Amino acid sequence: MNPNKPPHSSHCSSAISVPSLLRRAASPMALALLLGACSGGPDRVPPRTPVSADATQARPSAAAPYATLATRYRVDPQQSSLRILVYRGGTMARLGHNHVISSADLQGHVWRGATAESSGFEIEVPVNTLIVDDNAARAEEGEDFPLNVSEDAKAGTKANMLRTTLLDGERYPEISIRATRITGNTASPDVVASMRIKDQTREIRLPVTLTEADGALVVQGSFEIRQSDFGITPLSIAMGALTVQDTVKIKFRLVARATPASP
Repeated sequence: MNPNKPPHSSHCSSAISVPSLLRRAASPMALALLLGACSGGPDRVPPRTPVSADATQARPSAAAPYATLATRYRVDPQQSSLRILVYRGGTMARLGHNHVISSADLQGHVWRGATAESSGFEIEVPVNTLIVDDNAARAEEGEDFPLNVSEDAKAGTKANMLRTTLLDGERYPEISIRATRITGNTASPDVVASMRIKDQTREIRLPVTLTEADGALVVQGSFEIRQSDFGITPLSIAMGALTVQDTVKIKFRLVARATPASP
């Protein structure tokens, strides 16, 4: 597939990258957030699954945070993960590389009622602890992500990712995702959620699967977002010859364990 074409469809967006070769001429970039797997050669971009992203402010949930009689679960950060896949673009794309931005520090809760409609979740992704281009994560994401990105390149990418024009980690230390409407069956519900990056909130659709293992709930899914939907302009160098693609892919796996009932 053509590496200069953006992936088709869905979203999170949230990470920006800039090739280490060009960091001397322009700062490396990365835009990260919270949550599709990839495969193929290093110059290929995986297909996208359609996902809606409302460019207007998301509507707040009318439901109470924890439905009556719902069982509440706490996300286990040691067992949960979120990855943001960021792709290069432009005619000079070969000079850059794609990025995997990871979080191993997810916080939040899941509540499970008798129906999908009475269930929900709220998740926070700490921005300042996001991990850039971990070798193990890149290996798991396939040939689009060659191994052994230099430590200097990783540090430069993270510094630029957190700067005020991108994620602004100092003023906005968290990205939040909260379910606002859930329909379908409890094993494979269709979730509409509000996602907040910096001071921008948008509505996204999250197809997820729900299973149980070892007494815990396991929630998995993937989606895509456009950075521009959150007021972020992807970096473009040399009149667009080297760019960061607007669409980023987010994939997540939440492991949540039941919390004791309140007295």
